[in-house]
Amino acid sequence: MSTTDPIVERRPGAPSHAPRIEVGSFSPFATNAYLVWDGDSPDALVLDPAMGSAQPLVDRAAALELRVHLIGNSHGHIDHIFDNGPLKTATGAPLAIHPDDAYRLDGRNSYGFVIEQVAADVDLREGDRLRIGQLTFDVLHTPGHTEGSVCLFEASHGLLLAGDVLFAGSYGRTDLSGGDDEAMVASLARLAREMPDEVRVLPGHGPETTIGRERPWMERIAAAGRLQIPG
Repeated sequence: MSTTDPIVERRPGAPSHAPRIEVGSFSPFATNAYLVWDGDSPDALVLDPAMGSAQPLVDRAAALELRVHLIGNSHGHIDHIFDNGPLKTATGAPLAIHPDDAYRLDGRNSYGFVIEQVAADVDLREGDRLRIGQLTFDVLHTPGHTEGSVCLFEASHGLLLAGDVLFAGSYGRTDLSGGDDEAMVASLARLAREMPDEVRVLPGHGPETTIGRERPWMERIAAAGRLQIPG
């Protein structure tokens, strides 16, 4: 992708049939847009097509001889859904979001941006599974940042596409539309309880991390039952 922060492939040199993950950070919100495939099938997942990401994603998929099988939104804030419309038009791929955040796809926003209104084709509900080639992602409903925030967990390869729930060294804001402190505490406690240390966390902003690196402060929040400053 052609961005100010060029897309990079995670863990270069992986076996040919290992998962492939590429990420580009797109301004003005420095939002991570992900292209994910299994290294074998041509089917690919795009998660969170940020502002200006549609054409780079289309170009990159074409260069890799991939077909965008599904467009997913980790939640409905505009920085994560901005290019849903252009990407749907270019690829014909269905769009998936949790039903509690689907109302955010109507294009309305408080920033003055013009965003194409789109409709979801697929619900991302707790317990659902997304199959992208040989990859299987479990949908985890993890509210707190928004009502319909989700994480996508690929257990066999230890991958957690975390959206704005969990970052390197922090958690998602709860003072924005749809935020809820108690729900965020519960979501963080769930991830700390259910995820092994080695799971790679691929967040909606910033660099990747692991559950093991974040576990100490997540467990402190879980034990306290309230949000605290991480660290």
